[in-house]
Amino acid sequence: MPIGPGTKLGQYIVQDAIGEGAMGVVYRAYHPQLERTGAVKVLHGIGLDLDSAARFRREAQAIAQLRHPNVLNVFDFGEYEGTPYMIVEYVPGGSLAPRVKSGPVERTAAIAYLRGIAEALDYAHKHGIVHRDVKPANVLLGPDDNPILADFGLAKLMESSSIKSLTGVTTGTPAYMAPEQVSGSQVGPAADRYSLAVMAYEMLTGSLPFDEGGVLEVLYAQVHREPSAPSSVNHDLGPRVDSVILRGMAKDPTVRWSRCLDFVAALETAMKPATASAAEKTIAFAAPAAVDKTVAIAPPVPPRKRAPRAASTEVQGTTVFAGEDAVGALRGPDPAVPHPVITWRGVKVPAREGKGSRKRNYAFAAAAAVLVLLLGVCGYVVLLPTSLHLSRSIVAPGDSIVVSANHIPSGQTGQIELHSVIRSYGFRADAIGRVTREVAIPFDIDLGAHTVYICWANACRASAALQVVDSVALAPSDSPLPGSSPSTGPSPSGSPRSTPGSSPRSSPSPRSSTSPSPTRNPSPTPTPPKPTPTPPKPTPTPSASVTVVSISATLSTKVTFHYFYGGSTTVSVCQNGKCYAAGTVTVGAGANVSVSFKTPVGIAPTNSLLGVGQAYVVTGCCGATGSVTVGA
Repeated sequence: MPIGPGTKLGQYIVQDAIGEGAMGVVYRAYHPQLERTGAVKVLHGIGLDLDSAARFRREAQAIAQLRHPNVLNVFDFGEYEGTPYMIVEYVPGGSLAPRVKSGPVERTAAIAYLRGIAEALDYAHKHGIVHRDVKPANVLLGPDDNPILADFGLAKLMESSSIKSLTGVTTGTPAYMAPEQVSGSQVGPAADRYSLAVMAYEMLTGSLPFDEGGVLEVLYAQVHREPSAPSSVNHDLGPRVDSVILRGMAKDPTVRWSRCLDFVAALETAMKPATASAAEKTIAFAAPAAVDKTVAIAPPVPPRKRAPRAASTEVQGTTVFAGEDAVGALRGPDPAVPHPVITWRGVKVPAREGKGSRKRNYAFAAAAAVLVLLLGVCGYVVLLPTSLHLSRSIVAPGDSIVVSANHIPSGQTGQIELHSVIRSYGFRADAIGRVTREVAIPFDIDLGAHTVYICWANACRASAALQVVDSVALAPSDSPLPGSSPSTGPSPSGSPRSTPGSSPRSSPSPRSSTSPSPTRNPSPTPTPPKPTPTPPKPTPTPSASVTVVSISATLSTKVTFHYFYGGSTTVSVCQNGKCYAAGTVTVGAGANVSVSFKTPVGIAPTNSLLGVGQAYVVTGCCGATGSVTVGA
């Protein structure tokens, strides 16, 4: 429903469109009496049935009560020709997204942004409001570059509409969604804290923790995989930063930070240089009572000949000065050492080492070198990436394959998982980190592309592609052709077979020519049967795939499935980082099968001026398509 310039919404007059996103179109509007410019969000994705209309009013009233420097103010809300709208504060500075996508943010600036966002979230959580879609695109930059968090509660409003995420139960941006949002569990303030930790990860490293390339892969990773340590991406970060951010991204909401500001404060402390320990600090030595404030240390004296002396413990050490606790006096040059020595209290200056001590030190050094070498070799083996191999990559339902893997911790237990529908098979690695496991392919598995993963310790380490096809496409290559003889060589006897009435034994010598009986024709030379030709090997079955033909924002989307072998699959259309479920489609068997379905609400025509990009289709069977321009 387009709104033209001059349309009056409440006390605001629409001027022009300034943007368009998944939730609707944004217009600039002006309030003549207050001489104030605002932004009008027309929420096309929310249908106003009786329940949705009541829910929209409740949520809008709650959001409008928020008043905080880091929260976008809501001035008014209402309905225009059956479509709800909100009038919010106009911030011309743009969003934080372009700055974050350009690379790591300077540390001081990153902490300033995160602190402002954290204050806004903690304030909203105290008022019982969860944002549910915290990401850089929803953070606007004010006049002083202060962050202003926008779109509070809009994600929750969209849940009552026909717009759903790929899980079918919640909305949000996959790269920043908490595991409980993906799985459809109870969503609370901890989900916003998870998203804030993801933003911190992205600001400090320049990349997202889960950037698998596909929406389904990212959603799976949010629930089942552990992110890489930030310091492995940006080596300037230390392990203390890793522990703070990874706690914020814990799968269990109860393990995360209890407040957003606590998380930012801990992160700021972790990024500061470590303070020197007490032993590394400069120590001021107290002057002895009998000496003035300055203690003069005698210069080194040249060694002189001395008579051998008996061993004595009295000269084995020197009194120490330790700040205010210094006791005793500063000892002069030790006859055994050519210069003064100051040691910590209670520590003795060791006597000179003999030859036996040196030999022991050499032995200890050699043992330490061997130990370091062994640890290095073991560490190299442990750090080798896990590899996964399948005995066959194309199978039929009911077949069995052998899954093997290498470079797994010795004795490690875990699961071999078969996706799309997850099926698990347990394993235990042997002493040298190998796994070999026979896996039976279920009879009721869907045809199409699947993936085998090897997982342990709440993370999947390697994967391999598996294609399940109809059994008729996997005819064994060594079967004889119909009607052909199974024999491929001559008879073992090397002579023709006997016919009925003939003698079973051959004569050892030629018969006499004087016999009155008729002369018999000589036996023909036996001809070995021709070998049966080996049937050609069947052409490998291509992997199932899908391509998009066209996408219309108001009509339908058309795609072509290749080698899918028939069945049903889910489809979704994605644009500008968000995906909208379009339901399930039925696909016939064939090499190229075209299917059309209704384009879901939320997909808009491509418009570079308004920042609306191209779109693509994600299927449950065959992955994702390439991007195409969206028509009207």
